Amino acid sequence: MSSLHKSRIAEFQEILREPKIVLQKLRKLSFSGIPFEGGLRCLCWKILLNYLPLERPLWSSLLKKQRDLYAQFLKEMIIQPGIAKANLGVSREDVTLEDHPLNPNPDSRWNTYFKDNEVLLQIDKDVRRLYPDMAFFQRPTEYPCLLILDPQNEFETLRKRVEQTTLKSQTVARNRSGVTNQEQNIKPQFFAFRWLTLLLSQEFLLPDVIRIWDSLFADDNRFDFLLLVCCAMLTLIRDQLLEGDFTLNMRLLQDYPISDVHLILKKAKDLQDSK
Repeated sequence: MSSLHKSRIAEFQEILREPKIVLQKLRKLSFSGIPFEGGLRCLCWKILLNYLPLERPLWSSLLKKQRDLYAQFLKEMIIQPGIAKANLGVSREDVTLEDHPLNPNPDSRWNTYFKDNEVLLQIDKDVRRLYPDMAFFQRPTEYPCLLILDPQNEFETLRKRVEQTTLKSQTVARNRSGVTNQEQNIKPQFFAFRWLTLLLSQEFLLPDVIRIWDSLFADDNRFDFLLLVCCAMLTLIRDQLLEGDFTLNMRLLQDYPISDVHLILKKAKDLQDSK
């Protein structure tokens, strides 16, 4: 480990030792990348994403509260209608008289349950597709949630649904790079939708994706900066795009050729400073 890297770790540790974290200092330091040693990145991300408050003394109690809340969400969202266990403090309810798995009523809790499983199946597919060649995304986590996997835990009702949302086309239609070729009809939706919705996680190797996320999470307007990163990516291959035809350009945009994320982030920062 170089002396420069050790010095950088010490800077993060000094900021994180303060009774109250100075957010602007942490953001400025994190924007250039966060070391992973000693769980620094994990802790910094929690603070930058407002999961942890700036006051260190509150962290322990808030973490416990958040974990209890997560457990409660599991009880609400991972559900089989009509089933409960006495050790969860919920009495069993016989719903088969009015409701059953073949009930075609749209308001049926079984109908909702089956739709929820379709969503969970799609999420599972999306996770596996993210990095098909990386075993981490293809196997169960080494730290599973026992509340889900424990066969003794089954839950009764679903009171709250997680609604899927899609990114509107106008969100990705912003073009600041001056490279869109109208004659080829290459619309931003053809490539930028994936860039934006997956936070560039399929465009680069995972360590580079994490480095980009350091800067995204550290920025005050992280999603505006994400747009600038995308614009920087386009600007850096501008000449190739202007020379290529539709087929070549789509291949270029869907298999981005530049792997130096530091160059891309520097260009994005230049775009931000020039606004």
